[in-house]
Amino acid sequence: MDMLMINKNVKGKRYKQLIDLLLRNCDCFAFVADRQLMEFEKEYHAYMENVITDMEEHLIERRIQKEWETTRLSEDTAYVYYFKMNNATRQFLKDQCHSLFDWISPERPEDLMFYHKDKCILAVCSHEKYYLVEESVWDSFRLFS
Repeated sequence: MDMLMINKNVKGKRYKQLIDLLLRNCDCFAFVADRQLMEFEKEYHAYMENVITDMEEHLIERRIQKEWETTRLSEDTAYVYYFKMNNATRQFLKDQCHSLFDWISPERPEDLMFYHKDKCILAVCSHEKYYLVEESVWDSFRLFS
């Protein structure tokens, strides 16, 4: 499948509809906590643990990575948190933000990614205001209103 690159934000009611659609099409999602932005890593770690408290049981793993779908770091690394996609995590995604581009560090994790069987179907680069989305999922979303 082809991935489309889109730079138009999805906000409000449409953002919630997109999250609902992703629940039906994904089995996991991830977000990034960029370590190069962590002046006080221990405190930021505690902050992130607080952010995910209600979803901790749905955490699959936290990896230290140099690259992910929208980014390749030359020297630094980031924490990438992987979660099961289910009703609880869907609600977290809806409650934390009101648009795809609201996921920006340091207030929130960033670079949301959604997967179906290890294949990325949507990857957001919030601070650069674009995302990559599988064409068939985007077509379904555009019809879903």
